[in-house]
Formats: sequence, C-alpha cells, structure tokens
Amino acid sequence: MIAFIIEGIPIGKGRPKFFRRGNFVGTYIPGKTREYENSVISQALPYKPDIPLNIPLAVKLRFYFPIPSSATKKFKTKAITELVPVTKKPDLDNCVKAILDPLNTIFWTDDKLIVEILAKKFYSERPRIEVFIKEVK
Repeated sequence: MIAFIIEGIPIGKGRPKFFRRGNFVGTYIPGKTREYENSVISQALPYKPDIPLNIPLAVKLRFYFPIPSSATKKFKTKAITELVPVTKKPDLDNCVKAILDPLNTIFWTDDKLIVEILAKKFYSERPRIEVFIKEVK
C-alpha cells in the first residue's frame, strides 16, 4: 500500500476554459487549478513507485477542510471528532478529480486501472488530504 498526506486546504478541480483564435478553439486549465495540481504532484513525488503501477487499484481519499471561524464551540468540538459531515463546496467529485488527475501516469499507467474509490470530507484543525493506494486482489 502507498499512503501519503497532501498538506493544505483541498480544492475542487476547475472546469476547463475555452478560447478562440480565428477558426481555432482551444482549451486550458484555470491557473488556480494548475497551481494546485502542481502542489499535489510535488508533495506526492517522494511516495511514487519506481515504475507506474499497471494493476487494478483501490484509492481511498480523506479530505479535511478547515473548521469555519464562525462555528460555535459545540460545532467545533463535534467537527474535530469527525462527527459533522462537510456539505459545503467544493463538491466531493471535483476534489477527487483534483487529486487523481495529477497522479495519473506518475503512480499508475492509466486511470482506467482505478476500479474502486472511497472518498469522504471532514472538518479538521489541520486541512489536508490523506491518500491511500492499494492493489485490488
């Protein structure tokens, strides 16, 4: 199993942007998303396998968001013990995409090898993403 932590506040993957130059239409990734993906790669690189995995994989992601500063003491206590689900933006599927896309071809040869994903959002005093990658047998 490969396990590592990506420090920082999780963000969701931004939608691609389009531009037109004459008859040519192109796309690009927004700057904030590109910066975040670069940060994910730099923090994950020390844990990458020698060669990208080419086996069925299960990925578990745990997203920890900061506790709102306006929260009550009671809410903060519950949030720290992971009893309060995070129902605010960004959407969970966009958070997953923002982590898995930059790891593609670095940790595994193709994202079609991911056959199982478990992802959850929590509050924490220490915002981060915990990543677990294991072989499916």
